[in-house]
Amino acid sequence: MPSARKITALRGMRDVFSTEYARYQAIQARLERHLRLYGYVAVDLPILENTELYLRKSGEDIAARLYEFDFKSRRVALRPEVTASILRAYVERLQDEPLPLRIQYSGPVFRYEKPQQHRYRQFTLTGAELLGASGPRADAEMLHLAGSGLEQAGISEYTLTIGHTALLESFLNSLGLRKQLVNFLLRNMENLRKRGVDSVLESLTMIYPEFENAAMSPRGSSEAGDDKSHQLINVLRKMTDSEAHQAVSDFLHSLNIRIATNRDEGEVIERLLRKIREDQQAPKLQLALDFMRRLGDLVGAPADVLPRARALTEEFDLDPDILTSLERTLDCLAEYGERSGVTQLDFGLNRGLHYYTGLIFELHGATPAGEPIQLCGGGRYDNLISILGGSESTPAVGFAYGIERIDSVLKSETSITTSQPTVFVIPLDQADFPKGLAIAADLRANDIVVEVSIDSRSLRRSLKQADRRGAAFVIIIGEDERRGNAVILRDMRNHQETQVPLKDLTNSVAGLLNADE
Repeated sequence: MPSARKITALRGMRDVFSTEYARYQAIQARLERHLRLYGYVAVDLPILENTELYLRKSGEDIAARLYEFDFKSRRVALRPEVTASILRAYVERLQDEPLPLRIQYSGPVFRYEKPQQHRYRQFTLTGAELLGASGPRADAEMLHLAGSGLEQAGISEYTLTIGHTALLESFLNSLGLRKQLVNFLLRNMENLRKRGVDSVLESLTMIYPEFENAAMSPRGSSEAGDDKSHQLINVLRKMTDSEAHQAVSDFLHSLNIRIATNRDEGEVIERLLRKIREDQQAPKLQLALDFMRRLGDLVGAPADVLPRARALTEEFDLDPDILTSLERTLDCLAEYGERSGVTQLDFGLNRGLHYYTGLIFELHGATPAGEPIQLCGGGRYDNLISILGGSESTPAVGFAYGIERIDSVLKSETSITTSQPTVFVIPLDQADFPKGLAIAADLRANDIVVEVSIDSRSLRRSLKQADRRGAAFVIIIGEDERRGNAVILRDMRNHQETQVPLKDLTNSVAGLLNADE
């Protein structure tokens, strides 16, 4: 008979066993309690959602990493994050609730990406969403909540990095760049800083071949032609799409010119107009990249960075209220009092997602080996509820912690208790088993973890089993103890045994366990 083929876990998915699982649960419990104290109520939402939910919300960044499939003519996906589900639930069932709404959640998410250290295809998020509140006070609440939550989890050394999308978006829109190009540049702000301009331009032309001319230097533009063609191109650029299309068509017909190609005449004209317009994008793209480089240099302590940011906004005539709002947010944050973490501004921060509409932030710590690691991220997304079908525009801001990442920082910390001390009950005979169950029930009613030996091992082997199970105390019941209405209580750490009357047992065990905490 052939042997059964071994089935292994999917690549990038992990089995989490008792000790690690207990650590995760302890971290989650601390974070959830902290959020609850600020009025954030817990919800539990589906792991499986319509794929369209994520395509509408997250765009290409998340869409490329979806676990999605067709089932009975419906496209469904495992959730890659939870915010989309929160907002979908709000649109469906919560729009009549008084605002603001404070919501928290915990649960697994799934992203098909390359597995590496601290990056898994299934991981756990605990997060908070504040729906229906805008302004510096709302932003400051989330910043404080995220940082103080890490402190409650046991992490005292961290960096809170704050950015803002509005400066870059405002400048790009002022240039008159196509929306497609604006969205690409917003998503690639950090790539520009990390990998340089050439890398960003290469990505641009790979994803959007139509921008190949725009990605060239201005000297490569078609505007280097003669004056008459230059004037004609300028006239066409000032027209609407339909006006320009009709003008070129009328011009060709007036000269009785036929286009010798298999393509439709309208398609050829459209390609010509697109090339003219993309050539016009080239100098604007260069200006955008130069501004992005300068913006990416604005990193550091708020007192140092804000004056430099103010000077940049004045130089490019951008809305000063963007920085005024950010300054007020920092002032509100300071009113919460001292925190153990460090705060810095980084106007090159962009988080890779195009739906943010203002404040964005990340919290970073370090593993015991000194490796920097992101522990939390979030920001404001005031347009998402409308995008997902909300009846009216509703501001929203939120963040999420990565539980596995927090655990990687806390592994060397003794402050996270991985399991409760266990009491192990050993009935020596079948006649002692009912009494053993009654003792265990009484202890459990007092929130004490109890295991009862359920096999017919000898006392020696049962004590060995209790030791392997990590029991702090063992309760032994035999014929003598049954007759005397008492038990033997054994401390597994020093192997000392004491006879304890049954009526005093629960208090004795509880007192010993409390003394160990």
